[in-house]
Formats: sequence, C-alpha cells, structure tokens
Amino acid sequence: MENKSPFQVLRGGLSDSARTSRKEFLSAYITDTRLMGVVGVYVHWLLPENTVMKHFHQFFYLDSEDLGFDTYESVLAEDEIDQYYEIKTIENRLMGGLGGQKKEITEKEVRWLVQEYVKQNLRMKVPLPENFGEYEFLLSPIVQMSEEEEYLLMCKQCTPLPTPEFVINYFLMRCFGRDFTAAKFLTKHYVRTDLFSEHKGATLMANTIDEASDAVSGTNAAYHVTDDDKDFGTFSTHKAYMCRSLIEYDSKYYLIVTQVTLDKLKVVKYERISSFQITATEASMMTSKPEFITLFDFMGEGKEFENDATKLTAKAMVTDHDSGRILMIFHPHNNHVGKREYRLSDDVIGLYYILDDGQIILSANDRPSIELLEQDLLTSRYGSLVVPIAKYQFKEPVLYDFISSGFDDFEEFVEMISEKDEDE
Repeated sequence: MENKSPFQVLRGGLSDSARTSRKEFLSAYITDTRLMGVVGVYVHWLLPENTVMKHFHQFFYLDSEDLGFDTYESVLAEDEIDQYYEIKTIENRLMGGLGGQKKEITEKEVRWLVQEYVKQNLRMKVPLPENFGEYEFLLSPIVQMSEEEEYLLMCKQCTPLPTPEFVINYFLMRCFGRDFTAAKFLTKHYVRTDLFSEHKGATLMANTIDEASDAVSGTNAAYHVTDDDKDFGTFSTHKAYMCRSLIEYDSKYYLIVTQVTLDKLKVVKYERISSFQITATEASMMTSKPEFITLFDFMGEGKEFENDATKLTAKAMVTDHDSGRILMIFHPHNNHVGKREYRLSDDVIGLYYILDDGQIILSANDRPSIELLEQDLLTSRYGSLVVPIAKYQFKEPVLYDFISSGFDDFEEFVEMISEKDEDE
C-alpha cells in the first residue's frame, strides 16, 4: 500500500532570483543629460522562468568624467505595478537632480552603454558598483556599434540646444571636465578641445558670456565662404564670444578666459586667452548669492515628515545629517545652462531642512523660489500641521553653517550670529 504524506511542498517566490532566470527585454530609457556629464539609465526585464517575481527593474548612474559606472540599484517585482513606490523612489534619488527628459533606447544600446562604462572603470581603476552578478549578463556577448549607431545614441542622450549660450556653456563644461567626446559632439569640423592640459578634470562653477567685437570692424560677425565656387558660393556667419569661466578641482579655483566662435549653433573655433589661480574667498565672492529662509514649527516629529509629503519633495535628493534631513529640490529642466551668466547652483529651486525635533526650514536664493517652497508646504497634507514662525533674508548663505553649528533651534542660531556681527 502506497504511503502518501499529508504534506505538500509548494514552490514560492523566495527561490526566485534575478540572476538565474532568462531575461526578456521589455523597455529602457536614458536621460538626455549627457552634456551635463551624467546620464541615468533604466531597464525593465521579464523573467519568464521565475515562479512569482517575474519583473526585474535596473537603474544605472553613469558618469562620463571621473566616476564612470558609479551607482547600480535594482528591484525585483511580481508584476508591472508591484513595488511602484520603491521604483519611483530610486528613480527620484538617482535621476531627480539631472533635469532631463527620458528617451527610449534599445536593448543593444543598453548593453553597449554598460560595456563602455565598465571599460572606463577598468581603465581608471575605479571599482564597479555592488551586486555585479545582477548586471554581469549585460557584458556578454560584446556589442559592436557602427559610427552611425553611436551618433544616433548620442543624439538621444543630448538635449536639443536652442541658443548660442546653451552651446557655449555645455561645450566649456565638457572641455573643463575633460569629457572631449561630448565636447566634440558640439563642434563642426575639427576643433582642438584640450587647451588646458595642465588642469585636471574640473567643475564649471560659473561662466559669463559676452560677444567679442572685432577690433577693426567693431562687429561680431565674420562671413565665411562655404562653397568652392567663390563667385556663386554660399556664406555662413561666424560669431565670436568671450568667456570668463570659474572652474574648481581639488579645492582649488581657477579663472579661465577663452574665446569661442560659433557657426550658427556649432563650435568652429576655441581659443585660449588666459588661466590663473584665485583664492577660495575670491571664488566665493563670484558665486555667492543671498539666501531667503522661512522657518516653520511642525506639530509633530521631523522623522514623521515623509519625503513624498509634497509635490516638490517627492522628487527631492535626500541627504541625512546628525539632526535632520535635507531635501534638495531641483528644477525639472536645465534651462540655467542657457543663461549668459551661468551658475552651477542655479539648477536648484531650494531646500527643505527637516529637523528631528520638529522645525522645518525652507531655503532658496531668490524670492520667487522661497514663495514656491512655502506654497508647496502649506498646500501639502502637512499644511495644517505647520506654523510659520519667521522669515529671513541673508546677504550670503547660512543654512549649512547652522547645520554644522550644533544648534537645534534656528532662531537661537540667528541670535548668535547677529551678536557676532554686532561685536565685529
């Protein structure tokens, strides 16, 4: 007589893994922020051999300068809507500050990108992110792309540039970051891009653009024949711009002066004028802005304030500090790059500083932005739990001084620095 056990083993999702199942490509996107030096990539795979956890979401943060393949995160889910909150949280954390649009890319393009950035890490001897086993499958087989395919992928990664200011600021940003591949994407014909080989890859902190008038004619337009037929040829107008750039690396600051010449919206000439080091104090004077601060009391504990509490904080970049959290809110675009006076910090709308003991501090560099933050908080689900206490305007930023001061009450901190100013 056959002895049957009353117990039956049911296979569940605990044995499902992203590493073992075959993967079927569903979709992917890349942010069009390559000219900022960083792109975010998201990929969605189906895992048909898994029993329960059949959807695999991958996130890649790729830096074209010194970090290379910098960050990797993933989510394993049951279906397309499972783990939605976690997926959006990772997306906001990694890509919320990039200010770009999402562009669809193919599986081949995903594999090529990951392989290229892995090569960059190996070349620079930069460690790869953790969980290598989850993305190792993307490294084989080796993907080859034609020049046309690489160009089309580059176009997806780069936002359209509508004005000379956009072109010049992005071009200088890539040159000073020693990201010459992206810089050359903005040129027409051959242009030497490495004019400052004595400098390491640097951050463009600020740049001012002025039209460079010709000393003889007094005009900023030079006409160039674009056809071999000199009698009936076509002509293009070249315009020259003088640029005054503040760059930083290794906590050192340099003021660089260059002249950039454009043919419509392409760089055709790049000239070195001067380069000299300045002090941190001088650099601070060039970039410093006023700070507007609004202080609120929160009828609860700061730890209760969730990161998705408001429309703006839902996409904020979060950093933890000893006495609270900073929620940094970026513009959803990079329009600041198109300004004649570019400042790196202009991509930020402002900050929420959520103290653990219940104070909420809003900070911004101009009045419209601080008013936007105030409205954002007051119309949120916590609007009835916050009470405005005070408003301040400082000639230069003080919030980070407060965070590092050891004070847990902003009003007491303001009294202290006010007394210090009076003593001086």
